Amino acid sequence: MKKIVVLLSFVSCSLSAFSQWTYETVNNGFDDPYRIAYTKEVNGAILKLENVDGDIYFYLQGSYTCEEYPFVEVICVVNGENRKYSFSGITSDDKKIVFITDDLEGSGMLNDFKNATTLKLRINETYCDTFTFSFNMSKSSSAYTFINN
Repeated sequence: MKKIVVLLSFVSCSLSAFSQWTYETVNNGFDDPYRIAYTKEVNGAILKLENVDGDIYFYLQGSYTCEEYPFVEVICVVNGENRKYSFSGITSDDKKIVFITDDLEGSGMLNDFKNATTLKLRINETYCDTFTFSFNMSKSSSAYTFINN
């Protein structure tokens, strides 16, 4: 089974990225071809979606995060209203990826994710820095549809 990568951590304390989703079908020769959708890289940060055996993984990929299970807060701005969600993230072995959720559909935030104009993420680490990211979420509904098919 392919290795799943889900979240992101940034070098700067605050980052504003304009989300332009890219869609790709990956065929690495080992696994069945699979789809990913990701934003353009901005200052080393990428927001990604991936369908793994029917579950939609949502993650952020970037630079070093010191904790294995950082607390992640997500705000979806929908029609000018902040809708807040909290997750216990999981970092990759190299500490460069923070997995937010392995089931976007079951997280309770799917509709807000698809309808958000802005998505804000805050990664709170007890012993290291707190990082905040803000993405313009135009076409996030299309990204989800691509991943879900």
